[in-house]
Amino acid sequence: MNIALDTAVSGMLNAQAQAGAASERLVNAAAKGEGIIQAVIAVKRAETAQKASAEMVKVADDMMRTTLDIIV
Repeated sequence: MNIALDTAVSGMLNAQAQAGAASERLVNAAAKGEGIIQAVIAVKRAETAQKASAEMVKVADDMMRTTLDIIV
């Protein structure tokens, strides 16, 4: 179970880094008067990855609780 939790948390941290970088690109592109569509898409993808990783944490937690219930 620890591997699943570690993987999910790693995914959340990666998504957070992607969101930060995408947001920075969005601001820089807007300041230069360039198109921001690709940057907005990158932000939305990072948000989706964050949500998916958070759901994986919930699933891993549920699995761990079920395993503990079976053991006890």
